[in-house]
Amino acid sequence: MIIDLHTHPFCKEASTKPDAEEAFIRCFQYVHDRDDASVMQTVFSDLFKTRSIEQMIQDMDQSGISKACIVAMNLTTRYGIEIVTNEDVSRLADRYPERFIPFASVDPAMGRAAVDQLDYAVNSLGCKGLKLVPPLQHVDISDPKFDPLWQKAQDLNIPVWTHAAHQMSNPDSDASLGRPMLADPVAHRFPGLTIILGHCGFPWPWETWSMVVRHRNVYADISAYPELYNHFPWDAYSKFNAEEKLLFATDYPLISFKQTLDALNEVDISSEFREKILYRNALKVLKLD
Repeated sequence: MIIDLHTHPFCKEASTKPDAEEAFIRCFQYVHDRDDASVMQTVFSDLFKTRSIEQMIQDMDQSGISKACIVAMNLTTRYGIEIVTNEDVSRLADRYPERFIPFASVDPAMGRAAVDQLDYAVNSLGCKGLKLVPPLQHVDISDPKFDPLWQKAQDLNIPVWTHAAHQMSNPDSDASLGRPMLADPVAHRFPGLTIILGHCGFPWPWETWSMVVRHRNVYADISAYPELYNHFPWDAYSKFNAEEKLLFATDYPLISFKQTLDALNEVDISSEFREKILYRNALKVLKLD
């Protein structure tokens, strides 16, 4: 069994608000190289126009991925867009309940509205987690003004996945808002809240390790940077009894299932540790065991 904690269902069965072309323009208008931007826009639009969710499932089957958390992304305040909605991930998970686990997204900068949206996503749409992108949402998760959102997530007993790394694709993003250490006060104030630090924490993998070993309620996933696994402190997780805190994830389709699995297979860790990463830890975090 393999459980992927972080995937994007970019496909024609999902949606963007507004349409894909306008959403891309709003989000990536700050890309300076117009040729690069044009290529990115074409790829982005094609995914939502031509790629089917069945193709994602085929990719999962080819790599032995049993289940995948599919995530929405709400960037309303900064860009006025949503890239895959909460309704989308809910509908796709209802269609393939054995394969997909829906993670909602809200924009913390929306204040009370974000709290209400999360409540609706979980209690009415059946979402099982929350996904955040602080560098793109331009929010500092350590700010106490967001405590009502963390309180709601804790009350709902769902994990919060947060982008805990720099952000490469958009020059308008604030890389400093991806620092893993920003989760420290949140983990202290909400010890019952499960926090997942995404994308290995690069370029701050030791900050990620620090948060994981410092807090019982903080985990990390290994998505997005398989080419940098040789810089990730795997042995430190083992030596500090934190093997139960790492989760397999890819950031598909931005990074393929195969690329991530191949890179993980090259890492010099025990088979038991590898098994924990691939699915055993996720069973606990997602309450599937």
